Parts: sequence; C-alpha cells; structure tokens
Amino acid sequence: MHEYKNLKKGQLITLNSRESMLDLLYQSCVNGLNCLCLLNSLTKEDLVQKLFLKYAGVSLEDNLTVEDYKYLVGAMHDICRWGLYIDKFQTLAKTNNKIKKLKPDYVFIEFEENKIVNKHWMTMAERRQVVIVLTSYNNETFNDDGTHKLTKPSQKAKAKIIIDFIDRNVKVDILLPKHKAQNENNNTEIQGIKKQKSYRILNKNFKVTSDFKSIIIDNQTYDIPDYFNVDMVKNEDEKTLEMIFYQIFADEINRALNNKQ
Repeated sequence: MHEYKNLKKGQLITLNSRESMLDLLYQSCVNGLNCLCLLNSLTKEDLVQKLFLKYAGVSLEDNLTVEDYKYLVGAMHDICRWGLYIDKFQTLAKTNNKIKKLKPDYVFIEFEENKIVNKHWMTMAERRQVVIVLTSYNNETFNDDGTHKLTKPSQKAKAKIIIDFIDRNVKVDILLPKHKAQNENNNTEIQGIKKQKSYRILNKNFKVTSDFKSIIIDNQTYDIPDYFNVDMVKNEDEKTLEMIFYQIFADEINRALNNKQ
C-alpha cells in the first residue's frame, strides 16, 4: 500500500477490493492513526478477526502452537490500544456527525460507488479535514460473513471449543471440511444414520483455582501461562479461556485434526 503512504487530510480515495481496504486500515492502525470504519456488508466481528490474525501473523488453517498463542495474546493487548472505532454505515448525515465527534485521521466506508454521492463525500473530507476511503464492491460478490463467494472452501478440519461457564464444562468438537463431511454423509445416508458434519473428542469439567493461575481438569492441575492476562481469566473472557483450553488439549486436538486431513 505504498501508493497511499502520503495521503493528505481532506482527500477522498476509492478502493475496489476488500483486501486493499483491509491492508490500508491495518497499516493505518499499526502506525498509530485514529480510524473510523463504517461497514455495510462486512460485520464488526469479521473485521476485527481479520485484523487480529493479520497482526498476530497466525493462520487458523494451521494447527496452533504454543508460540502462536503467545502471538495471539500479545496481539489482543496491542489491538485494544488501537484508535479504531467500528460501526454500521447508516447515512451521510450520521457519518458527518460521527466524524465531527470522533475527529479521526482516516474514515473507511463500505459504499457502492456513485458519482453524485461522491461529491458529498469529497465535500465532507475537505470540511472535516480527514482522509475518507470509500470501498466499493460493484464488481465483487460476498457472502454474509464477508467471505468472497469464489473463495475456495477450507480443505482442513478445524477444532471448536465450547465452554459452559455455568456448569464449568468444556467440550471440543472437530468440524469437518466440506468435502470430508460430504463423503461421511454419503456413507451414513446409506445406513440411514443422521448426517454428521462434526464430532466431539473431549467433554470435561473444569475448575479455575482461586488465584486464577491454574485450571483443574480430571483432578489434574494445569498452570495458566504468565502471558495470559489474569483479569481476563478472572472475568471469564471466552476468547482467553478458549486459547488456554486449546493449549491444554493441544496434543489431543492436533492428533484428531491430523487424522482428518
């Protein structure tokens, strides 16, 4: 994104792909700029996940290692300090009010290209002295979760961790890739068995110790690594606990995933 390195306040630019928008947004946040991002088709959760994984340098397509967890935890702490505000795009008037209130350096907007409306965006950029980045997907088609319809489906099985904080129970499911699920469905349909797209490898009760430094599972104590934030554990942050359990059950998960490749 070197061509956008010297953007000046009051400028309006249009990008034609989500990848270009994500790259510019990512570089802007990493460089300490305050960014307002108004979404139309992409959800807030999907955008944060994409930025999070990009910053951590981790791919969910690969089996996660202990080092990956360290990168993910570090990325989580850093991203929380970014000057990034994300919301749904509504109207020009509400966008103008948000810019006036938040005073961002860059404003990223998902909006179908329109020459008439673009004049209003240009005026807004000049009056508010911000860089407005419009991202138009006129030539692209996306699914509801933000993935491109032409994106090749994942060919690998994935692990999903389900935590019940009331009954203090954790389950681990292996989600089969589409082609594997179809093959198994064909076999089970012949026998009249219900279709299966995932299967469970673990179902255990757990207890977090009073000092929030260990987790007890089946009378065995597992220390929580120091790089996990104690307050996040204490407040039962789901993503934090998921990463901790993923690390505890790493051998079982990787063994199950390797059997399904």
